[in-house]
Amino acid sequence: MTCGELIMSEDIMDFIVYNNPWYFNPAADLEGGCILEIDDNFSVGYGLLPPELKMNVSDVGYQTIPKLYGLMDTSSMDSSGITATLNQPFLNVRGQGVIIGFIDTGIDYTHEVFKSSATQSRIDVIWDQSVNISEEQRSSEDAELRRSIGDIYEFGAMYTRNQINEALAAKERGENPYDYVPSVDENGHGTFIAGIAAGSSEPSFTGAAPECELAVVKLKPAKRYLREYFLINENAEAFEETDIMLGVRFLLDYASSKRLPLVICFGLGTGSGPRTGATPLASVLGMAARRTNVVVVTCMGNEANNRAHISGQALSSVSPYTIELSVGIQDRGFAMEIWANTLDVLSVSIISPSGESVPRLPARTGATNVLKFILENTEVQVDYRVVDPLSGNEVIFFRFINPAQGIWKINVYSLTSIKGSFNAWLPIKNFMQGDTFFLSSTPDTTLTEPAADSRIISIAAYDHVTGAISIDSGRGYNAEGIVKPELAAPGVNVYGPSVGGGYSYRTGTSIAAAHVAGAAALLLTWGVYYGNARFLGTSDVKYILIRGAVRDESVLGGSTQDFPNNVWGDSEIIVSCC
Repeated sequence: MTCGELIMSEDIMDFIVYNNPWYFNPAADLEGGCILEIDDNFSVGYGLLPPELKMNVSDVGYQTIPKLYGLMDTSSMDSSGITATLNQPFLNVRGQGVIIGFIDTGIDYTHEVFKSSATQSRIDVIWDQSVNISEEQRSSEDAELRRSIGDIYEFGAMYTRNQINEALAAKERGENPYDYVPSVDENGHGTFIAGIAAGSSEPSFTGAAPECELAVVKLKPAKRYLREYFLINENAEAFEETDIMLGVRFLLDYASSKRLPLVICFGLGTGSGPRTGATPLASVLGMAARRTNVVVVTCMGNEANNRAHISGQALSSVSPYTIELSVGIQDRGFAMEIWANTLDVLSVSIISPSGESVPRLPARTGATNVLKFILENTEVQVDYRVVDPLSGNEVIFFRFINPAQGIWKINVYSLTSIKGSFNAWLPIKNFMQGDTFFLSSTPDTTLTEPAADSRIISIAAYDHVTGAISIDSGRGYNAEGIVKPELAAPGVNVYGPSVGGGYSYRTGTSIAAAHVAGAAALLLTWGVYYGNARFLGTSDVKYILIRGAVRDESVLGGSTQDFPNNVWGDSEIIVSCC
């Protein structure tokens, strides 16, 4: 099988590989596999594990298994200060000379907000990872584009602006445009956030950067074996960390080939990870954020009101902290993670709703503890990684399979004289089947990864009509106390384009991130395109936006607060570029 065939095959496993010989690397022994390099730190491996290894955290490592990411679903432009900036004739900043890149569910390229005329698209390229074609079926433009930007993109199909214009011309003639460019956004999430960030000016709508160019990565669905491993909701949209990492590299390579500044707008999130930015995807995005004339914007997630986070402190080996977890009747299973915040070593014991108890499990790496609760007909798998190679902290990974309804108790013990503070998280709400939550949950530190990374811009959502923060908007700070979010932007009942040519309303921090991505493009136009500041990066744009943010209590729902804080960050975005 070719590498492209391995990537698309449901029978082949995907792994995140550290480009470091000192780390255990299962991809080195993959049977018939291939490896694609993402950057200096990470690669992606595809193949089958050798017989002596199993697909679990104990055998292959926590970070090696790709995590699954889910969706974080014009008055808003007025509120964020973008309309005033677009209407300033002396500035004339509308996103010219800038690419905004989206890694999401795709884009409805036939929608009017992505055109400069009936048959002329503003979309420069679409990489549709979900299209399964052979090398012989590739168009000449697809093959040429791959040669020009790199040879690692061995799956999916690429469509250039010329091909998209051809499809639009066919539509004008009454033909089916998808006979020419068969890339479809079935969900609409990608179309909506692209419209908010970069939609063209229409009579009733304008995007934040209506004259920028667009580069779109449509993610392929996560493979079945990973969905089953993480026990996620059958109906949930889920995407693999490995595919997203490749999407990031594609956008960087493409913008570099065009010699244009790039804004990466990322509107997905995961409930996996330590909330410090110490994940492979966060690392890749963080390294991208260090590049000159590249800005990375992501969302905080929508988990603040889902009771999916709890923090505590295990006092000793005999005085545990007890986590009480209420499991709903509909859950066929779910994953859960405990992350130590200190250099302590933690261990756990479990008590089922009927009182069946499993003694404390020794904290040792390299063996999966399989616990069978007879009375509940439930299996719980527990894996320890005493030292996670990226964060340096301990992670305890749980898989609850067919969990009985009721209150489960997890006792967390400290094995040293250090008081073992920790955080525990459930998956994002979209990935859960039933109503499962922590009884003593806290809405703080409910941001999703990769928003916790200090190098990227993370955005909360507020209601631009009432001025109130969204009740679901993920909260900081991150698990190391670094201020997150940086800013809040409109993300409640926002008007934007929908698949099929119409408009609709959506809510979520991904919508807020799209506003800021568009604002970042305006700053890059002012700085790089017009030569006012030839070299701008994520950090520069971040602090320009922060310095222009509104902190007026009369605007922010009448609340009086100190800034920055873990809800608003440095407050509501107002574009103030020059």
